[in-house]
Amino acid sequence: MTTGIILCVDDDTTVLKALRTLLGSMLGSDNVIEIAESGQEALELCDDLQKEGRELTVVISDFIMPGMRGDELLVRLHEKSPKTIKIMLTGQSDLTGVKRAINEANLYRFLEKPFNNADLVLTAKSAVHAYKQERGLILQIETLKKENAELNRMLAQTST
Repeated sequence: MTTGIILCVDDDTTVLKALRTLLGSMLGSDNVIEIAESGQEALELCDDLQKEGRELTVVISDFIMPGMRGDELLVRLHEKSPKTIKIMLTGQSDLTGVKRAINEANLYRFLEKPFNNADLVLTAKSAVHAYKQERGLILQIETLKKENAELNRMLAQTST
């Protein structure tokens, strides 16, 4: 499988540096850690990746950010890239925003700041694993559909 892309979005550069260092060291060379300081920057990165034929594996987003809240970002990312696993990591949120992220963005997990390093790494690893499993199943289904179509074609030829 291709390299995973994990995007961390937070308006606090200290948090972004900590996430990049922690996840980069714990998730190995199979994943690239990208950062964005705003929701708009995250959406632009997603667009750029899609133009290259690539998709975000996991997004870890803060909730309170200037310009665009985390729930809005996750909903918009879900519209662009529904298979991307979405995690909210925040010290401030409201129930309405969290519900929106769950219902409209298929939120995978909600974590509070200050975060526990082990919990964050475990969550990120399980999110990457879930993403790869789903992608693998999709590829298997596509293969089976092609094989089934070929078998049906062969059956049609032998019955004529």
